[in-house]
Formats: sequence, C-alpha cells, structure tokens
Amino acid sequence: MTSLDTFYKIKDFQEMKKKEKQKVYQEHIEHFETVATKMYELLKRKEMADARFDKDINKKSLKVEAFINHQRFVEQLELQIEELQSVVHKARSDMESAHEKLSSAHIEVKKYESLIERRLRYHDAHVKAEENKSMDELSNRQFLNYKNR
Repeated sequence: MTSLDTFYKIKDFQEMKKKEKQKVYQEHIEHFETVATKMYELLKRKEMADARFDKDINKKSLKVEAFINHQRFVEQLELQIEELQSVVHKARSDMESAHEKLSSAHIEVKKYESLIERRLRYHDAHVKAEENKSMDELSNRQFLNYKNR
C-alpha cells in the first residue's frame, strides 16, 4: 500500500496546485470585471451625453460652441473607450487562459482520484480473494478432519 500513499501525496500536491490556479483565475475574473465595468461606465457616459445633446438640440437652438464642446467630449470618451478595449480584450484572454489552466489542473486531480479508487478496488478485491482462499482452505481442513474421524 505504499504506492497508494504516494498517490495520495501526489493527489494532495495536485489539489494544492489546483487551488493556486483557482485563486489566480479568481483574480483574473475580478480584474476583467473591474476593467469591463470601467468600459461600461464610459459607454454609458457617452450614451447619456449623446442623449442629453439630442434633447438640447430638440428643445432649443444651440450655439456652435456647444456643438464643438460636445464633439470634443465625445471624442475624448471614444479615445478612452478604444484604450480600454485592448485592456478588456487582454483581461478576457488572460481570464480564459487561467480557466484553461484551472481545467487542466482539475483533470489532473480527477486522474489521481480515479487511479486511487481503482487501486483501492483492486486491493479490496485482492483481500477478498485471499479471504475466500483462506476460507476454502479452512473448510477443506475441517472437512478432512471430520472425514478422518
């Protein structure tokens, strides 16, 4: 059964690695959510500015200065959105990569769990076969002792 102890140690090590990868994956999720939320807020600000500008246009006549200010504000937001898009894309790919690593770590743990389970079943079957063999031997001895009397 020493090999089984070794498998338990390896499984424990793999579980520790899996927990580390799970922690890294959670950190990547949180980073992605933070960056995506910032992008959402920028998009929402742009949408609200456009809606407010459209409302102002319909209400009253605006000066050229208001058009220019609105255009500058929207361009600034679009620039920030473009910059954030690459950050969001990288955060998403990092998160997906971390998820793949977590999945492979989970698979490794499952491999060792199933290997240990198979070894235990084999050991139990072997023990049961030995018990049956000794019981058969004991029965034969008792039968022979009974017959010899």
